[in-house]
Amino acid sequence: MLFRIPGRSPELSTAYLPEEIIITSWEKSHLPVNETGSSKLGILPEETPRQAYEEAFEVYQRTFEKTKLNKAILSAVIRQKKPKGFEPVNFFFKLCEHYPNAFTYLLFHPEAGLWCGATPEILISGESATFQTVSLAGTQPKSQGSEYNWKDKEIEEQELVSKHIRHILQEAQTSNILESPTETVEAGEVAHLKTVFSFSYTDSVDILLDRLHPTPAIAGFPVKDSVELIQRTETHHRGLYTGYLGIKTKLETRIYVNLRCMQMGTEDIALYVGGGITAKSDLNAEWTETRLKAKTLLNLLKTTD
Repeated sequence: MLFRIPGRSPELSTAYLPEEIIITSWEKSHLPVNETGSSKLGILPEETPRQAYEEAFEVYQRTFEKTKLNKAILSAVIRQKKPKGFEPVNFFFKLCEHYPNAFTYLLFHPEAGLWCGATPEILISGESATFQTVSLAGTQPKSQGSEYNWKDKEIEEQELVSKHIRHILQEAQTSNILESPTETVEAGEVAHLKTVFSFSYTDSVDILLDRLHPTPAIAGFPVKDSVELIQRTETHHRGLYTGYLGIKTKLETRIYVNLRCMQMGTEDIALYVGGGITAKSDLNAEWTETRLKAKTLLNLLKTTD
């Protein structure tokens, strides 16, 4: 595994003990398997057709009408042929150069396969007993100079994530909780609303990870109900997408949610993208959002020809 923590030079995972490298899938298990017992992680999923996305979107909307579910993430897959001369390590260094504020990585797992990504979302980061986590949600295209104007849908979506984090931090008996003002941050071709939570915590980080993940930013709200809706509606296996990865040592913890990522096959590449769906969501806007998020990686793939 190659990775770069924001503000540092790229590092090899061999500099760390294996147990200090954390990689999980969407379901949190390291190696999810299907009914026959073979791994689903190493198989590239098919591209999500627009029609399938529309059908899933309608299922979500009907669910919002009948239940107390406020939000659920709907993801999609975009398949691309590998560019001529594509070299994964060179692509990783391109990601490092173009996205200095993201956690960038290139990893190979014997069953999960070859993955690469640049994620802006911190799950837990800190040293000693002082940590941070982030509420990151709401999406619009990156501004070309004008001020950002956030609609009620995006503000509500981000607040649902913040509400969940507040509850988890209180339930986990963290202390000295500080919540930053919500601000706009840019990540690749899009912008998000972001709130940073700083806190003190002396118990096991693993316990807090299990409580925080999955957040409403990658599942929905309420979390349990949204996960069930995703599992019965999405037609592809998420694999490592929306899992988490990073390092955890005695001195520091740097764990990130695996967004803006892709899985590499022999000839093709599968990009994973998604967005938060609420009762106020517009189908065309949500579909367009997935295309914008994919540009984080697609724009660099085009430069490898």
